[in-house]
Amino acid sequence: MAKFRSKYLALFLLLVTTIISACGGPQPIQTVSPVRAVPPQPARDASGSIVTASVTVPEATEFVAQTLEFLTSQTATVGEQIKLEVDNNVIIDGAIAIAAGTLVKGTIASVAKAGRMGKSGNISIRIETTEAVDGQRVRLRSTKTQTEGDHTGSMIALTLIVSPLFLLRRGNDVAYQPGTKVTVFTDEKITVNAWKR
Repeated sequence: MAKFRSKYLALFLLLVTTIISACGGPQPIQTVSPVRAVPPQPARDASGSIVTASVTVPEATEFVAQTLEFLTSQTATVGEQIKLEVDNNVIIDGAIAIAAGTLVKGTIASVAKAGRMGKSGNISIRIETTEAVDGQRVRLRSTKTQTEGDHTGSMIALTLIVSPLFLLRRGNDVAYQPGTKVTVFTDEKITVNAWKR
C-alpha cells in the first residue's frame, strides 16, 4: 500500500511540476496612458516672429524623455522603431534650445523573452536623436560620459528581476508603460538658435 501511495504521489508531483513549468508569469498589459508634455510658447516680436538667441548646448547636457507607447519583451523585435518625447524644455542661457514635446527617436536594440528557470525578460532601447527648436538634429546617448568606440552608451536596459517560487517556473516578461521616464544626454556640442522666453 505504501509503495502504491508513493507511486501516485510521485505522479502527482510530476504533474504539478509540469503545469508550473508550462505556465508563464502574468501577461504584461498597458495600464496607463502618457501625460503628454506641453509645448512651450516662445516670445515673439511685434511682427509675430519668434525671438531667438544663439546658444551652445554642451555635450552631455542632461534631460528627461518619456516613452509614448507600450513596449513589452513578449512582442518587441530588434530594430523596431520607438517613439519618446522630451519631457521638459531644455533651457540654455535662459532660452529654449530643445522644446518639451519634441520627438525623440529610438530603436529596440535587444530583446530577451521570459524563459524557464525563473528567467525574466528584458528590453534594451537605443536612444538616437531629437531636434533642436531651429530644426537641427541632435544626437543623444543614455550615459553622462562615453569613451571612444563605446556603442553601449546609447542603450537603456529594462530588466525585471523576480524570485521564482519554483525552480521550473517561467519568468515574467518585462514592459515599458507609456510615460516611462528615461534620462538622456546630448552626444555632441551644438550651437542652436534658441527661443527666447
